[in-house]
Amino acid sequence: MHKQDDTQQAAELRLAFVRHLPKRLETLHKRGLRLCTQGWDINALSILFREVQTLAGACGRYGLLDVGERLFAMENFLAPFAQNVAIPDAAQTEALAAQLAGLNVLIAQHEERHIEPALTQAAQLTVAPARAGSYPLQVTPPPQYWKRFTPARTAVVATPPSPAPTASPPPAAPVHRAPAPPVPAVPIVVEQTSAPASAEQRKVFHLSDGNALACEVDQKIEAAGYELTLLDRVDELKEMLSMFAPHLVVVDAPFLDALESIGEMIRTARARLGRRLALLAFSASPELPVRLRAMRAGADSFIPLPAQSGEVMGRIAELLDADTTDPFRVLIVEDDRSQAIFAESILRKAGMRTLAATDPLAALDQLVEFNPELILMDLYMPNCSGMELTAIIREREAFINTPIVFLSGEHDEEKHFEALNAGGDDFLSKPIRPKHLISAVTNRVRRARTLGRRTQSSNPRDAVTGLYLRAHVLDRLNAALAADAPDGGLLYIEIDGAGHIRERVGLTSFDALLNQIGAFLAAHIGANDLAARYGDTSFVLLCKGDAQELARLAADLRDRTSRELFEHEGKSLAVSLSFGICTFDAGLGDASAMLNAAERALVDARAHDRSHVGIYRAAPKVAVTGAEPLAGLIRAALKAEDFQLLFQPMVALQGDDEEQFQALLRLRGDGGRMHTAAEILPVAEREGLAADIDRWVVSRCLLVMAERARQHRPVRLFASQSIEAARDPERAAWIGQMLETRRLPGAQLVLEFRLSEAFANMRDLTTFAQALRTYDIGVSLAAFDANPSSLQLLQHLPVNYLKLSQRYSGSALRDPALREELRQIVTRAHDGSMRVIAPLIEDAQTASLLWTTGVDYLQGDFIQQAGQDMSFDFHAATA
Repeated sequence: MHKQDDTQQAAELRLAFVRHLPKRLETLHKRGLRLCTQGWDINALSILFREVQTLAGACGRYGLLDVGERLFAMENFLAPFAQNVAIPDAAQTEALAAQLAGLNVLIAQHEERHIEPALTQAAQLTVAPARAGSYPLQVTPPPQYWKRFTPARTAVVATPPSPAPTASPPPAAPVHRAPAPPVPAVPIVVEQTSAPASAEQRKVFHLSDGNALACEVDQKIEAAGYELTLLDRVDELKEMLSMFAPHLVVVDAPFLDALESIGEMIRTARARLGRRLALLAFSASPELPVRLRAMRAGADSFIPLPAQSGEVMGRIAELLDADTTDPFRVLIVEDDRSQAIFAESILRKAGMRTLAATDPLAALDQLVEFNPELILMDLYMPNCSGMELTAIIREREAFINTPIVFLSGEHDEEKHFEALNAGGDDFLSKPIRPKHLISAVTNRVRRARTLGRRTQSSNPRDAVTGLYLRAHVLDRLNAALAADAPDGGLLYIEIDGAGHIRERVGLTSFDALLNQIGAFLAAHIGANDLAARYGDTSFVLLCKGDAQELARLAADLRDRTSRELFEHEGKSLAVSLSFGICTFDAGLGDASAMLNAAERALVDARAHDRSHVGIYRAAPKVAVTGAEPLAGLIRAALKAEDFQLLFQPMVALQGDDEEQFQALLRLRGDGGRMHTAAEILPVAEREGLAADIDRWVVSRCLLVMAERARQHRPVRLFASQSIEAARDPERAAWIGQMLETRRLPGAQLVLEFRLSEAFANMRDLTTFAQALRTYDIGVSLAAFDANPSSLQLLQHLPVNYLKLSQRYSGSALRDPALREELRQIVTRAHDGSMRVIAPLIEDAQTASLLWTTGVDYLQGDFIQQAGQDMSFDFHAATA
């Protein structure tokens, strides 16, 4: 009977696989073709290689030799690239595209015949009588298929056939990122019954659009030993859930609109499986309504973007490993032996370890030895009541957080409250249904375990690397700034050529390299100094000493690091570091200002100092006299980081509650007077200082954006720039590198130029705007007017936003002709996929008139005055 059941299960699995095969081939075809046409990435190639490898192995197991041979040929083609960390050249890409095109024939064939033949073939799956402890071979695999099978529960080991001659591996193309680890060769095995997945092998379905974060997370999921299945359509997920049993479903942000239907699929699968099936959802919005919607759809975890892959993997591990460790340990304190046995039998059948204590005083002796994760406590017992015993247990430090749940026939609510006041966490009334008891205990212990893991991970210092949490170092930095006379300063460190190294070794290896470098740095600084990862390619150190001592420390660390070889997966990697230093003596008084100053010192050192160690030095503040006092103030402010940014919200008129602000430059002069950008920029341009101010504004905006991203409150900032930024051939690449370092999407930054400068420098600005577009950075034209030249300019200049001239504001809008002119601008902009911003809104009447013209955003003191506070409620403003 057991063999027949196993054979039926194998037949059902094969039928399900054959039924779903056309869609899996179609997905494989689309992903491969996307790489061939849009460019190669070694991480994506590694994932494609694993998909081909997995699918080819499954086809071999189920006897689908036509598909298996085609996929095996594709696997042989991709294997040298994955093993040599290389990508195909143009000719090899064309060859792979031809192989992918051949999949279309197989897709069509299997779509036509997968139902009836599958039923017939499934019915023919019979098990031959056992003979001498083995089973007859059912399938003759293609050459070299022995490379991908793993031993099953019931299998026959055969000598692998001689491998067919294969073409020599393609020559190595330029190296970009990390490959998949090669699959170890094992003897061929042929399954006769389906082996259940081991308890350690957790299965993950990822509904993904293939974004950069998703690819990085996918690699880490596989590296962690989980079994990953990639899906790119909701209907594909539905079919997979109806046939297979994952432990976790991950849904990327683009599929959030379908989350309700996905949640319904998850609930159906949970009911069928009778076990935990977790759902993790990404979202581009961190707003509470979106989070509630996800929770109501059944999501166990919700991650707003942008997010770091390490944070995502921590959440995934939390969800997958919740029930895979030791069984829950439950101590039952109950003087009635029959009641204790009843509770024990229920919980043991649910897979928990239990210990029953009928003597409450003896239970105290068993606490340390058994170390329960939950105590099920009776209320009334001789010698010591449940409330008294709970109070005694709570006095023990080791059990102060252990959940204690009362289980009693007492129905007096006052007694319930007394039990909870004594230290109980919950009160369950007898009689209780077994399902209710299991659920109450499971949820309590699961939360306690999660809290325990997070409490352990809340240690600000990593025991392995010696690095502190970034938040802890920044908190200590702010505490030092608040002290009377802080000693020491901040070292900002970046890996030279980090982008090239990451492309060469891949994301996984690069992350391991960063951990090794971090551990090396932490091991070579003082015992009271702090080190932390700051960005994806950077570190910060908070150290004691004056500027010269910190410079000597930086030079020593740079020298030691350059002579060190970092090993990973058999590869030796050498790196060099650059340092920027900002001491407390600079008197900046703000953590973000110190970070910005240290980073600027690093950039300057890379450009002008062969030592790659730069020190930020604040210029002494002196009263400036002469014909151009403002020019002197600007020079002093550039050296002392004395500029300020104020932020003014830009509110959408069409219900879009996305947060975005205009960054406004300010400089406080002598006597406390605040100079505006309109005063600063003409003088700066005349003195040749505009380019430096532009860089400061962008750097500060990126720091603000990064801080908001860490708070899961992404924001778009509009930063005014002079035409000098467009004339700098390296400016776009510099901004792109800054965005990549901070893992910020380019669409959150918009650079704004004056229309008059655009006319005079159209070629430079067009080239610059096209370069910015490669990073998704937006471009805005300020003071836009509806004259023919302005409209013609839009045909050549790639622009995302138009900010209206001052003439389209105030009482002038009462003129119907002007409003009609404005409508034409709006229509022209919308036809070109541009948005229109109306600034300088001072009253409700102007806002009302602009609403009738179709403009997209309003900005001005009527909305909110500019300030350093960015707490404007966009949701309420657009509701």
